[in-house]
Amino acid sequence: MRLKEPRDLLLYELSAIYAGEKAIADMLKEVAGDVDDDNLAKMLKTHQRETKDQAKILDTCFKHLGETPMDVPCGVIDAIRQEYREFTANKPAPQVLTMFALGGALKVEHFEIATYRGLVDKAMMMGDTELAQNLTTILHQEEETAGKLERCASELDHKVLAPA
Repeated sequence: MRLKEPRDLLLYELSAIYAGEKAIADMLKEVAGDVDDDNLAKMLKTHQRETKDQAKILDTCFKHLGETPMDVPCGVIDAIRQEYREFTANKPAPQVLTMFALGGALKVEHFEIATYRGLVDKAMMMGDTELAQNLTTILHQEEETAGKLERCASELDHKVLAPA
């Protein structure tokens, strides 16, 4: 794997988030079936469809660059998925699992936001406005999803954690 130029770094990071988006789509399906909050389950299913669309946008980005994705894992997403599986192996109460899943979804979104911000910046600095626009589209979707999840977490926390 050649990693000598800034463009190589962009391709590496783009490949990692591409692998991450595919893993996230699988994970969202799994988590949506586990949570006991209908609004959250619906939100996760909607985001699964968006995530699949985001992977298609990334396909367009690779084609635009004349490249194919490198075989790069997305360690952060892999770790979050592993953390979720280890937690569920403890057989938590449904409400506790839902709260944990929501926290994990927020971790994913904030990681994606940081990743896409970095990629947009690199694309802009390289003068590739088309790439930057495609990545900005995904960034805005991730920011919107994070906002929805944050509101959902606040509502759930108030319902579950507020004193009676």
